Amino acid sequence: MKVVVERVKSYKEVEKFVEKVFELFDLEFRYLKPNFLKFDNPENGCVTHPDLVRAIVKVAREHGIEPTIVEGGFYKDSADKCFERFGLREIAECINLNTDEFVDVRIGGKALESVKVAKTSLKARESYLTVPKLKLHHLATITLGIKNNMGFLKKPAIYMHRNIHQKLVDLLSFFQPSLTIIDGIIGGTNSEMRPKPVKHEVMIASDNVVAADIVGARLMGFNPSEIQHIRLAMENFEISESDIEVISNPGMERMVKEYSLSISSRMLRRLGI
Repeated sequence: MKVVVERVKSYKEVEKFVEKVFELFDLEFRYLKPNFLKFDNPENGCVTHPDLVRAIVKVAREHGIEPTIVEGGFYKDSADKCFERFGLREIAECINLNTDEFVDVRIGGKALESVKVAKTSLKARESYLTVPKLKLHHLATITLGIKNNMGFLKKPAIYMHRNIHQKLVDLLSFFQPSLTIIDGIIGGTNSEMRPKPVKHEVMIASDNVVAADIVGARLMGFNPSEIQHIRLAMENFEISESDIEVISNPGMERMVKEYSLSISSRMLRRLGI
């Protein structure tokens, strides 16, 4: 399995990276799932940058794909605010999953038996491109491709917090993206809701979300096997780091930055909330 990692210094240059990704991978998708946790200035490192979303839509159309953008977010109107204020409704159909009809789905996992998911997500799960942000999460440690699946769930999804790592892997058995593109040009350290922006200048892509998250974790200064949901996913899907072919420019070791949770985020982690 391949993971592409490149130095991309600004969002003005991101379209070239997207074009390369479309050339490297055999892509079939109909839905695009960013991380719009809340409406925020995209320079703050909290949400997937709209310039990246626009670049993906543009290149997808050049390849005969007409994507629909789907997202929920923390608040009921998070996605709608992002769609409107980022001008995304002008370039593609956009669906706020938080206002969608919800259906019960049996997961049958080790920790997650069933969930309520947006009805549109059942269509999306057949062929979607996930576009998470490179940032931290107080419970999951990092929030990349595997964690981005939580946007499909009915909110509030606080039931996911207890034993979150196994639940994320259980959910991944149901929702598996065709492609993962991780937005790390501006990353987010300290916390997921109010991150401190990190000028990381890196983009990551893979047709295997676990592999993408492994590489993303490395670039954030973590040992992937020490992040529980990544380790569990590696075991569950029988993936090891030695299986991954990293196509990197420049070398990965030159693009690593150290991310760490703020004191308040660490307190929330200890409390398990």
